[in-house]
Amino acid sequence: MAEIRNETLTGDLSLDGNVYVDCDFQNARMVFTGAGLPPAFENCRFDNSDFVFDGAAGRTLGFLKAMAPARTNMRHIVQGLLPELND
Repeated sequence: MAEIRNETLTGDLSLDGNVYVDCDFQNARMVFTGAGLPPAFENCRFDNSDFVFDGAAGRTLGFLKAMAPARTNMRHIVQGLLPELND
């Protein structure tokens, strides 16, 4: 796990397992594969940057999206997994 501090980051970035503190992400393509630990962010700024969920992370996100529509009767499960979104 790498800790990156006070840097401006651009381009393609692999996020798995990294900790970002006081970083600026500018025109970055931030990729999380789920092969490592989730990244952590503290006091970071994001300008024209996108997250990409690839591999296992992408499949997990797809599964959660499939559960989320009201017609599935599983929306409450997704909301229970991510209670921070209900604040």
